[in-house]
Amino acid sequence: MEEFFTSPIRRYFDVELPRQSRGKKRWPLLIALHGYAGDKSSMLRLAKRIANGQMVVISLQGPNQFVLRGPFPRGARRGRRRAKDFRVGFGWGSTYKAAESHALHQLDLQTLIDLAVRRYHGDRRRVFLLGFSQACAYNYRFVFTHPSAVRGAIAVCGGVPGDWNENLRFKPALTHVLHIAATRDVWYSREKNLLFRRQLPRRAASLDFRFYDSTHKFPRAAIPHIRHWIQQHI
Repeated sequence: MEEFFTSPIRRYFDVELPRQSRGKKRWPLLIALHGYAGDKSSMLRLAKRIANGQMVVISLQGPNQFVLRGPFPRGARRGRRRAKDFRVGFGWGSTYKAAESHALHQLDLQTLIDLAVRRYHGDRRRVFLLGFSQACAYNYRFVFTHPSAVRGAIAVCGGVPGDWNENLRFKPALTHVLHIAATRDVWYSREKNLLFRRQLPRRAASLDFRFYDSTHKFPRAAIPHIRHWIQQHI
């Protein structure tokens, strides 16, 4: 017989505030989510380059942590490895009780938006989501379940939720979407990406879909366009 109890855990995020104060005026908000095995610090570095000092940036770390096998940090001894020689990665969920991971992610985003408005002078009307890889489908799930919560969503090297056609909670949204695909992505083939390009306009307010010559990693060449796209929709 399976039973359960609930236990509170701390959720960690990094924050980067705009370079200049605007008094009582509010700033657009960029919430960035890393991919599978990533972390908040690496994603913040990318998000900061995109925001360029003109947005409140929050990089949230996934709730599920696990040990990664190499590469080991410089100076680590060969042979017997110490615990501190192993890197830790984070993820957003798996197929095991996936609905619970989806619900936690959506609660996290709602909490961060409220917190940013209250503590960092973020603008609730100008919220942008940035996701890489695994986080993309989670972000799309939030966008099309809460159709007026987000101004824009940027997805990089990711896909739409697997229950795109079956989930009755997904609705057409007021959210504009920028989808960045990689031409040499081992996880998302060209055929899959072309399917996403047909699916997203059915529910997004608008779609800008672009391919970049890259493997499954965040193409740095896309950063200027992402920045420009956000400015267009602010």
